[in-house]
Amino acid sequence: NGERAQRLAENQALFRLANERMAGWDEQHADEEPELYFCECASTDCREKASLRRADYERVRAESRQFVIRPGHEVPDVETVIERNEGWSLIRKDEEVLDTVESLDPRSDR
Repeated sequence: NGERAQRLAENQALFRLANERMAGWDEQHADEEPELYFCECASTDCREKASLRRADYERVRAESRQFVIRPGHEVPDVETVIERNEGWSLIRKDEEVLDTVESLDPRSDR
């Protein structure tokens, strides 16, 4: 389970990196309208997007273990849904992958 959890966390970190790159675009954030972000679930085949406000995205990004996913995309044995919203959920990865998600977090001090 440990290796699987690591692999899934690495997959999610790739989607988070794509969202971080998009979040830096000047044309984003013109107002407080919802913006589209890639679902940061563990499935490398997922191409779905979640619509959330920049402030919500920043709240998700406040912790390396947190990711934004589409509802129903969670993997309960390696992560916990901590908040459900219309069209997106906030999940927290298990403690066992903390080093992985922190090392792959572009905002992390590590």
